Amino acid sequence: MRRLLYLGVALCLAGCDPQAAVVGPSATAHPTPATAAAPGASAPANAAEEAVLGPAGMTLRQEIGAVIMVGFKGPLTPAILADWRQHQFGGLIVVPTNQNATVPAAIRQLIQSVRGVMAHPVLTGTNQEGGTVCFEETRVSCLAGARQVGSQGSAAVQSEMTSMSQGLKRLGFDINFAPVADVWDGVHPLLSERSYGQNPQTVAQDVAAAIAGIHAAGIYAVAKRLSAQPPQTGDWIPFQAAIASHVEFVMMASSSQLYPLRTELGYQGVIISDDLQMGALSAEFPPPGAAVRFLANGGDMVIVSHDIAVADATYDAIHMAVLNGRYPRTQLDASVQKLLNLGLRYMP
Repeated sequence: MRRLLYLGVALCLAGCDPQAAVVGPSATAHPTPATAAAPGASAPANAAEEAVLGPAGMTLRQEIGAVIMVGFKGPLTPAILADWRQHQFGGLIVVPTNQNATVPAAIRQLIQSVRGVMAHPVLTGTNQEGGTVCFEETRVSCLAGARQVGSQGSAAVQSEMTSMSQGLKRLGFDINFAPVADVWDGVHPLLSERSYGQNPQTVAQDVAAAIAGIHAAGIYAVAKRLSAQPPQTGDWIPFQAAIASHVEFVMMASSSQLYPLRTELGYQGVIISDDLQMGALSAEFPPPGAAVRFLANGGDMVIVSHDIAVADATYDAIHMAVLNGRYPRTQLDASVQKLLNLGLRYMP
């Protein structure tokens, strides 16, 4: 019944209130080389592409919004809400550095307000790994991080992840961006506390336990690869465990990692980017270009965590990439279908 309800909501997109359902180009984004019209692109051809409906009757512009997860700095304003209504972004990410709200009630209201202008369900997520990665303003207990709890065994990993994820669920979140599935190489400090260890098999067991804990709380899990370094022997073993545990999302720090995930591990679920506004990524590839590159290489959803204007420019770049053929519409359709296939299992 819930899945039928979801499909009904999705099918109403084309017939919903025009302000809510029709997604137009950004009114504030400035033209850039990434969004400029492609040489030789004809208006009739573009118009024909715009008219084609994808999964569940979604228009091209609705599909483009659906594959972008967005965050913004400061409190929710009427202008940001209007932008959200226009672009119909598929995901909302709320993180403490954006200072959107300082108390749980305000966080809950923020999520409800964004959902109120959506023509379809929106995925809402945050990071609550434990240890050094928690969202204090949620008042969700920040329990031990991966390195510490991992030494206590998989049962402790599952219990702690369930407890933290239940707190997120109560606030309206339906994704916990956890667990980190990297095997620590003993060198990089980023992973020293956030990885479950240096033994691939042990990490795999703990990753599976963490995913089970998140699912027990009734929200989606994300197996994250934070390292952009080429994978070493054993690095994919925890991701194999995550796939076997039916993880809904896999996060990749680099689009070059998508190919082995798809071909060698056979993962057919949703691959989501790390935050495209992170300095390590944006210096070489600014978010709009990085988004197109990630999606064209086989990713399904991109994250722009801090600036609504950058999200708008990313939307415009993806739109143009579809029109000029760099990012095939068939790939966009397939990614949107994966997101639709998540159903309402862990969503309000």
